[in-house]
Amino acid sequence: MISVEPTQTAALIKHWDGLAPREREEFTRIVNKLLAFTFVARKNDEDRRDYYFLERHEDLFRGYLKLAGWTMAADKSHGVYQVINDFAYNRLRLKLEESIILLIIRLCYEEKRREINLTENIMLRVREIQEKYAALGIRKRPIDKKSLRETLALLKRFGILRPLDGETIDPECRLEIFPTILFAVRVEDIRDIHEKLDSYRERPDGGAPAAEEAEEQ
Repeated sequence: MISVEPTQTAALIKHWDGLAPREREEFTRIVNKLLAFTFVARKNDEDRRDYYFLERHEDLFRGYLKLAGWTMAADKSHGVYQVINDFAYNRLRLKLEESIILLIIRLCYEEKRREINLTENIMLRVREIQEKYAALGIRKRPIDKKSLRETLALLKRFGILRPLDGETIDPECRLEIFPTILFAVRVEDIRDIHEKLDSYRERPDGGAPAAEEAEEQ
């Protein structure tokens, strides 16, 4: 059961009453954006303005979402806001290939962020994902182009990456990876990613593990 103290409710109403009409419109739009796409990231050009609006009115967003059964988490060091459903609803069931591609991107992100200034976003080329996929030997065949295109489109929709070039199945297409990947795939150590990928390895009998259920919000 969601419980909000009367004093908290009064504070929310007071905060809301203090917003200008334009700010109320922005608030409504950003709440719906969070619920639809889970993340708002400071390092994403499309999110930056919304991120700072969230930061200015964080208590109002947090209190409003709490009334609806959502928790808003903030990681200021990485510049990410995330909403999580308190009742474990809104889970996205990933296909097996989507899970593998997501974990490979997370693995590449982890390896690369040790080499660059943390103020920068990580850049990958599609061929790096394809090469890592082949090197790990998880599947007997290369990444299916349709699965690759659809997975990258899905991750773009949730603000995890942004293609910088035209065709996402082009090996030279650049992908800008945002820190939201750290929260979409939470691991304590890079070995955890390898272990998870290994669990998706095709069995000797030709069978394959089931798809994974991942948290959307």
